[in-house]
Amino acid sequence: MYINQTDSTNSWLKQHSDCDVVWTTWQTAGRGQAGNSWESEQGKNILLSLRLRKPNVTVSSQFLITMAISLAVQDVVAKQLPDLSVTIKWPNDIYVGNDKICGILIENTIANGTIEESIVGIGLNVNQTTWLCGAPNPVSLKQLTKQEYKLQSICNKLCESIHQYLLLLKNSDTLKQQYIAHLFHYGTKSLYVKREVNLTPSRIVQGETPNAFEATITDVTEQGELVLTTADGIQTFHFKQIQFVL
Repeated sequence: MYINQTDSTNSWLKQHSDCDVVWTTWQTAGRGQAGNSWESEQGKNILLSLRLRKPNVTVSSQFLITMAISLAVQDVVAKQLPDLSVTIKWPNDIYVGNDKICGILIENTIANGTIEESIVGIGLNVNQTTWLCGAPNPVSLKQLTKQEYKLQSICNKLCESIHQYLLLLKNSDTLKQQYIAHLFHYGTKSLYVKREVNLTPSRIVQGETPNAFEATITDVTEQGELVLTTADGIQTFHFKQIQFVL
């Protein structure tokens, strides 16, 4: 379903239980990870939310949903940019080179040890060329190709790709292998900074020792933790405990 505007497509979908897919090109209060906002110029981008009813995923394995959705979006973007590197920056941002082209917000409802439903929000930068919020590295399809895109067509491709990748929830090993293969900076030494999450979700501050350290992504656990090989050995990090130094 297309709607002209809303505060947030995730919020709208939660309020309309009879609908499973909604998208718009104008959000007045878009939301990102950890309480952050999501900027999108009116009429320029795809703001899409989907409801997954009883996806048959346990609470301990819920990161499989993140893997499937991330791969689906990465696949669509990569097909539009065949000559560029399109990867998944852990846990679920889509990057072209060192620039962010898409953010994903997944909100799960849990009942009896399983995921009752997932609300998946996707913000894909398509035709926007300027940003006002001061985000460090946004990019859009139009900036990269100098072409104007039909939003309905890209939205249809996203929905089709998501449907295909959700079928891989039944094959977690294959899903994980594909996810790791498409990870941003996988297998190469990169710089990281440890972070300390403040009590206020929207404020994330660096820890007391902000010095960067070198590490290589080794694995991602079923729970979505990032496994790094560092000079001190193998270490595991939860979401927002570290950040890349780009």
